[in-house]
Amino acid sequence: MNQTPTKVAIKACETYDVGLIESSLREMLDEICDMDSLIHPYQKILIKPNLVSPLTPDKAATTNPAVVEAVVRILKSRGVKDIWIGDSGIHGTDKIFEVCGMNDIANRYNCQICDFDGEKIHSVYRQENVILKNIPLTHFVDSCDLIINMPKVKIHHAVLYTGAIKNLYGTIVGKNKMKLHANLGTKDNFENALLDLYSTVNPTLNIMDGIVGMEGNGPANGNPIKSNMLLASTNGLALDIVAMSQIGIGVNDVGYIEKGLKRKMGPKPSEIDVVGDKVPIVVYEKPSAFLVKLNGLVERVTPSIYQHMKPIPKFDKEKCVKCEICEEICPVDSIEMKGLPIVNKKDCISCFCCQEACFSDAIVRSDSKKKGVGNAARK
Repeated sequence: MNQTPTKVAIKACETYDVGLIESSLREMLDEICDMDSLIHPYQKILIKPNLVSPLTPDKAATTNPAVVEAVVRILKSRGVKDIWIGDSGIHGTDKIFEVCGMNDIANRYNCQICDFDGEKIHSVYRQENVILKNIPLTHFVDSCDLIINMPKVKIHHAVLYTGAIKNLYGTIVGKNKMKLHANLGTKDNFENALLDLYSTVNPTLNIMDGIVGMEGNGPANGNPIKSNMLLASTNGLALDIVAMSQIGIGVNDVGYIEKGLKRKMGPKPSEIDVVGDKVPIVVYEKPSAFLVKLNGLVERVTPSIYQHMKPIPKFDKEKCVKCEICEEICPVDSIEMKGLPIVNKKDCISCFCCQEACFSDAIVRSDSKKKGVGNAARK
């Protein structure tokens, strides 16, 4: 008997009009699943948006509140009372919920705000995981009945692309995210850890805000770019493959997507049933996919050579405000303030947590001047 193909629904959407988004999402969800058997009034449902930093929605670094509100309205219309909105971000999650519009949604629809950093850790053991056997997750993951993963489509300077799979890194509590970066060591290990985490959290639905994404120096300091799409799927890997194709990134360009296919966490691209609208492709400005992959290969095969060629944070002395957040957040203490931040290249693990945390857009990859790399604004 042939297995039913995994569906990814895509709808053209050019505005953050909540009513229009709600209508589109209702159609999309009916295409990819049986909502009547999936959603029930008695359930506790956790919505996990991308709330990386306290940046206003116009910066396109976080899942837009209009998309989250549309999902909340759909759940409310089905009688769901216990709706939780949660994440663990940089610079204080309380501030993030306010600036990113989540507190307003929670107040108007009687939802619960869940600061993953302010709650106890639920350590989950999963034998079948490749790298992360024990995961320090927020207890909200274990306490809910169903998880809706709501990523934002963005370029990521460390792994090239961030979407459904990468978004669940935020379910790890607080500074444990930094510790994992330090303990995992290699890019290969980190990519497998992302897949272990996704498999463990296992969201029921993945709904992506791709109306305005982020290109260039993502995931927090890039440039907003209209890609005019909403995507939804029950499978995060399938959703990411379709989203990547819409912004000019191939399956083989992103290491954790390649590994996810090898681990059979989702269908091959040719096996995905894409339903809905034909949305024009918008190619995002991004680091060179070749260099990102080459660095991973060299790190794996010849670590000694990788030490000389690996990308490290590069600081713009005109933009740097000497706030010291980069020094504070570095998981391996490889940054020291000496007027400007100075990086110890030997110790740096090229995770670019500092770049993600920098409010001043003062950090780029050290290879950003090479051909095909950078965050040039679109003319």
